[in-house]
Amino acid sequence: MINKKGLFTIALSFFVFTSSSYGQYFVGKSASWCKENRSLSALSPALVYDKENICIREMYWREKMDDCEKIVSQLTSVASYGWIRINENQWVSKFEDQLLVEIHEVNKGCRTQVHRTAWTKELYELLLKNE
Repeated sequence: MINKKGLFTIALSFFVFTSSSYGQYFVGKSASWCKENRSLSALSPALVYDKENICIREMYWREKMDDCEKIVSQLTSVASYGWIRINENQWVSKFEDQLLVEIHEVNKGCRTQVHRTAWTKELYELLLKNE
């Protein structure tokens, strides 16, 4: 029989693994936190930080567009962000989260990225109006 501490450890490990296998995991976190937790991410993003060492962008590089599209599917499947597709290459979160997912073809493959935005309520509503 598993004791409560063992069960808690297993549940916590499962939560950390499943939450880290999707995106939006690093955006908004400190560089030190990202360094400590980066190995938990199943998708292995490249990270970009602002001058305060807070992660503002996660980038996922792949060779095939199908692989980038799978990443977008994983990223946008997290319902708590309220993802809305605004065009063929971009998805926005609900206003409060201020996140944007983009997918781009590049010379030798594709890039999917999640980044923090600084849009105003008016700009956000304009983005959704064109949806």
